[in-house]
Amino acid sequence: MKKVLLIGTLMLTVILSACSNNNSTSSAPASEEEVQETVQNFYNEMSKLDELGKSSLTEFNEAIAAYSAGELSDRQLEKKINEFQKTATELSNQAEKVKISSSLPEDIRKLLDESKIAFQSAYSLKEQASQGADSAEVTAEKFEELNQNADVAMLYGISKLNEAREATGLIDADGKSTAEPEKVQE
Repeated sequence: MKKVLLIGTLMLTVILSACSNNNSTSSAPASEEEVQETVQNFYNEMSKLDELGKSSLTEFNEAIAAYSAGELSDRQLEKKINEFQKTATELSNQAEKVKISSSLPEDIRKLLDESKIAFQSAYSLKEQASQGADSAEVTAEKFEELNQNADVAMLYGISKLNEAREATGLIDADGKSTAEPEKVQE
């Protein structure tokens, strides 16, 4: 039930944000090349954030495992949790700051906006999960649920981003790059 509420909240946020264009940077119609470049730049920004998130999550998981094995003290674990929370907050804030040009076609703009909101939600959920890692009030099941919800949000963001990439011709329906390797990096 909580998962359904979370996904519902995520979808409501996506719908509400799609109604406003506060993140717009330009209003002149973009050429096909400009649209592709803008979508690719958005992809590159989100990929960079994702890589930072993955490395931070790996360190966090290693700390939890080390603590469980008795190799890490309470204080050391608390430090790792705080580092992970700080990183998750920074990633969510950085995702929020990524601009989406208003010169993009409306369907592409909407897909990028939905992707952006989903990435922000995923990082926020990861932060919430990490806050519960050392709390007696958060059960292992609740911790796992928060992480799973974050993964769902991340997958949703990736799917919307890939839809935008496909719609602009950057990838085909199978997810393979349609651009020349030296022009667009995957």
